[in-house]
Amino acid sequence: MAIWLSGPDNRCSFVNKRWLDFTGRTLDQELGQGWIENVHPDDRERVATAYRRSFEVLSECRIEYRARRADGEYRCLLDHGVARFSADGEFAGYVGSCVDITDLKRNFEQHLATQKLESLGVLAAGVAHDFNNLLGAIVARAESATSELAPGSPATYDVEQVRVIALRAGEIVAQLITFARQENAPPAALDLSSVVAEMLDLLRVSIAKAAVLETELASGLPLMQANADEIRQVVMNLVVNASEALEGEPGTITVSTAPASLGGDSGGAVRLEVRDTGSGMTEEVKNRIFDPFFTTRFVGRGLGLASTQGIVRRHGGSIEVESAPGKGSRFTVLLPCAAGQAAPVPHAAELDVPSAETGGTVLFVEDEESLRSVIAKCLRRKNFQVIEAADGAAAIEILKSDPGGIGVVLLDVTLPGISGAELLDELRWIRPEVKVILSTAYSRETAMRGFGGRDVWGFIRKPYRTDDLVNLLRHAAGASNPSGDSSG
Repeated sequence: MAIWLSGPDNRCSFVNKRWLDFTGRTLDQELGQGWIENVHPDDRERVATAYRRSFEVLSECRIEYRARRADGEYRCLLDHGVARFSADGEFAGYVGSCVDITDLKRNFEQHLATQKLESLGVLAAGVAHDFNNLLGAIVARAESATSELAPGSPATYDVEQVRVIALRAGEIVAQLITFARQENAPPAALDLSSVVAEMLDLLRVSIAKAAVLETELASGLPLMQANADEIRQVVMNLVVNASEALEGEPGTITVSTAPASLGGDSGGAVRLEVRDTGSGMTEEVKNRIFDPFFTTRFVGRGLGLASTQGIVRRHGGSIEVESAPGKGSRFTVLLPCAAGQAAPVPHAAELDVPSAETGGTVLFVEDEESLRSVIAKCLRRKNFQVIEAADGAAAIEILKSDPGGIGVVLLDVTLPGISGAELLDELRWIRPEVKVILSTAYSRETAMRGFGGRDVWGFIRKPYRTDDLVNLLRHAAGASNPSGDSSG
């Protein structure tokens, strides 16, 4: 704790060694009004005014301000002073103390940010279910409309763009869930260049129209062990941030990948670099750019970059930023990996398309009518017999009345009235051998945690493509062992 004294003339007459160690200055430099040179220029007038007013009425003075430490870093101090008097009652000046509360304030801000994230997680759960049901209906309607258009119809492109944009919106909801820490998928072997190329295909329609997107993607990179959805999120956040930095002006965004090293005995790594020719950042902004909810211009920028840093750190990597006003920015991400040959990124549907054209009978349990009706329509076109159920009670009655004909149940994880796990137990009691495929906005790992190890044949993530669902259902109709999975 730093201690200071002032005389009745409001001039500093003493500071202790703790203050001198903090500032790196001499006692002579601090006496009189010299001490205020340590105060941040933006805070000096406010501090001087507060002290002057306290001296005028001999009141207690308590104020926060930023002061420069010996290493040049500005720290937040809490300064508290009270009037002191001589033995005969004459006003002798002030005595006070200064405490560095920088870390305390950061911890408090982080606590507030954590509370926001917890609230965001609750919000994400509801948004993921309701919004993805609507997106799923849009995707399916677009695919249905495309199938009915004449070959070469000029409307085909526009309808396809509706489908692509809806799938992209689903990626944004997945980002919200991931940022809210609702996902914890296990890592898989990924090729960074393939992931980046895949994301850039989606992002080209999202970046600023005046931006030129350039790529320098290395081939044959060693594989990294990573969560594919989270790495896609990193790419998206950095590219969108670069696009925003251009502020609508012409400029270039360059995305590159390359082999790298984490240094020491950490082994191999891969590098992702995103550069822009935008407005750049001041040193102060650069130092805070990864703080949760920090933003300078655009809603969501701080959230996206804080999320990016969290993902990179969870993968054992690092992220650095180089920037200066008017010089653009360069974000460099290093991610650890094991040496090996590059492999393609797993696609949403990894199963070979079966030759059978008949799919059997499917019980489709989904409470969102707009999604249920269009998916059922599309499946019937693919020669499936589809029985629809709007809730768990209806599904139980349907299965009881026709226990032999239904081979597969497509089950929405979130249903009104009964949990997906409870419904699965009821279905198993009626038909132990029926194959159940889960459908949800969450990842397979997150969804399965709610089923407590129960036997589930397959999984598909909303919003999904109809072809992926058809592929999965046809495999289920012809398979005997639980194995199917699609994350589209």
